[in-house]
Amino acid sequence: MKKAVWIVCLALIPGAMISSAQEINDEVELTRSIIQTQRQAIVTAALQLTEEESQKFWPLYHDYRGAMRKVDDRSVELITGYVDNLETMTDDLAETMLKEFMSIRQGELDVTRKYLKRFQKILPATKVARFFQLENKLDTVIDFELASEIPLVP
Repeated sequence: MKKAVWIVCLALIPGAMISSAQEINDEVELTRSIIQTQRQAIVTAALQLTEEESQKFWPLYHDYRGAMRKVDDRSVELITGYVDNLETMTDDLAETMLKEFMSIRQGELDVTRKYLKRFQKILPATKVARFFQLENKLDTVIDFELASEIPLVP
């Protein structure tokens, strides 16, 4: 997963070998695919779902990840905009980006709250808690990797 996140960061750093918007989008999509595959493998191993639970869980999981992907799209746009404007950052632009950052965080929380109730209807509480722990840990690793690659505002 670390390598996949690094590819996204590389694609977003000015002067990187990948230069066109299409190349960046292609790299982001490839990285997302790798991360999603790894996520699903980790969730599969950790939850140890019964056949009945699996039949209900996986369609809901894919809906949940789809909803989170929409929020993630906003994060990618924010990071791309940040990198594009890093050298010319103004207070107004920084304020706008901070507001979008907070809105994205709220969006993540909104999706989690919405799907938490749905997961609770199909899985025991211990498995729901374990699932959201996994999601939090995976997101934290990705956030850490991104944070380590994205430069501070000058």
